[in-house]
Amino acid sequence: MTGTRNVARLIEAWAATHPEKTAVVDGAQVHSYSFLQQTAMQLASRFHSEGLKGERVAFMLPNSVEIVCCYLACFRSGAMATPMNYRYAPPELERALLAAEPKVLVIHRDRLDVLAKVASAALTECDVVVVGDGADLLAPGQRAFTSLMSGDGEPAMPEDPSPDSPAVMFFTSGSTGRPKGVVHTQASARAMLDSTAVAFGGIRSDDIIQVAEPQVHVSGFIASLTVLLGGGTVVLLDTYEEARYVAAMRRWHPTLICTHDDVLAKLSHWPDIRSEDFSSLRGVYTGGERVPEDLRTRFRALSGLAMQVGYGLTEAIWLTLCPEPKAGADECLGRPIDGVALRVADADGHQLPDGEVGELLVQGPMVMRGYWRDPDQTTKALEGGWLRTGDSGWRDTDGDFWFTARLKELIVRNTSKISPGEVEAALDAHASVSASGVVGVPDRDEGEVPIAFVVLEPGRTANEAELLAFLQTRIAEYKIPTRVHFVEDLPLTRSGKLDHLALRAAAAGDARPAPS
Repeated sequence: MTGTRNVARLIEAWAATHPEKTAVVDGAQVHSYSFLQQTAMQLASRFHSEGLKGERVAFMLPNSVEIVCCYLACFRSGAMATPMNYRYAPPELERALLAAEPKVLVIHRDRLDVLAKVASAALTECDVVVVGDGADLLAPGQRAFTSLMSGDGEPAMPEDPSPDSPAVMFFTSGSTGRPKGVVHTQASARAMLDSTAVAFGGIRSDDIIQVAEPQVHVSGFIASLTVLLGGGTVVLLDTYEEARYVAAMRRWHPTLICTHDDVLAKLSHWPDIRSEDFSSLRGVYTGGERVPEDLRTRFRALSGLAMQVGYGLTEAIWLTLCPEPKAGADECLGRPIDGVALRVADADGHQLPDGEVGELLVQGPMVMRGYWRDPDQTTKALEGGWLRTGDSGWRDTDGDFWFTARLKELIVRNTSKISPGEVEAALDAHASVSASGVVGVPDRDEGEVPIAFVVLEPGRTANEAELLAFLQTRIAEYKIPTRVHFVEDLPLTRSGKLDHLALRAAAAGDARPAPS
């Protein structure tokens, strides 16, 4: 990996040499490299002519060919791609828009009802572009996505953006509950794709990857664009549902799958799954801090393939690979891939010897440039040229790294990260709630789910159904707790902060164990 190239011409060579090759399968639609390049460049030309270089172009779209084209167009024009979670509730979308201040928002027609509930101040000087049928029904000031493709002759293109110019910003849940904008440059975005290709053992032009991970998240981003960079085919599914997922496998015969271990667990338990459904695969990749050995054993027996485990985060990915996890070792992250330096450090950043637990620090070309408009958090995260991951771990004498705990309190539910602080803030906004605490517990179907502990205001009443209905209007569905416990008080640390560790211990009885 060089770490110095950009993503401006990500598929250009393949569109020139293999124009009719299938690039993206989107539902029943099959799109060639020529179509993808032409559509993306028309869009890039429009972004260029409208002076969007260096500006944010936000998009709130499901997994689709349109979201791929938005990424490619931003990269070529020098605009900053700013994907926004398709499942955002109105307050979440409003916060993201106010933070990013995009000049353009590309949104699917099915989410216009969410946009209608956003304060107009969040859309100041923002042009709304709508994807989907029914262009004649657009509101004043909105325009259809297809209108951006109009124009005669060759699209006008600027020079390629510089490697250090911003390319993409991912919003990720922070430990405080305030979403952070993780900014990657042209160079670091390219390095993410290069490092993922290394983890995959290289990408061949006959590779087919099946992607149900949201492309607005870094996991879906790297899975899709890495394979396009290598000339392969991306089969997109908007959501994960076993019957559709297996049907797509039987139709398209993917060679690669990269998804969360919870998805693989559901897949392995699907009643209609057969060993031959995996016959086309050459690699199955998953991420996460812990991958249960019983799942790995069951999946190998079913598919004949080892689940290859990787580690990374929105701020830097792909970092490690563990092709064959050690027996009895659910937490083994493996070794750094080429171009990545990983070490274990104490609170002051000093390296610790093998066997001692500390924070995992990483250095490499795929590390973010920083957090959007947050120099203090950027300085804290990027200390001395090393990214503090917020995860603790250790290295053994063989050179393998191991995960021990999250220093951050994030909950990972079906690959989606949930900040307890964000859910707590939404609960605390209810008139009857005095204080709340949210933690994750293991769940056999979803990996982890949030549960809430709530202290009510004196003299006030509320029940679980009322609080959950309240949350429906404030946060995305996947962030809503599965259970609410009403308690007299919440445990605090010596410094007076909410003790999430004690809450997790109290919540242990709510956990549903993983299936055997």
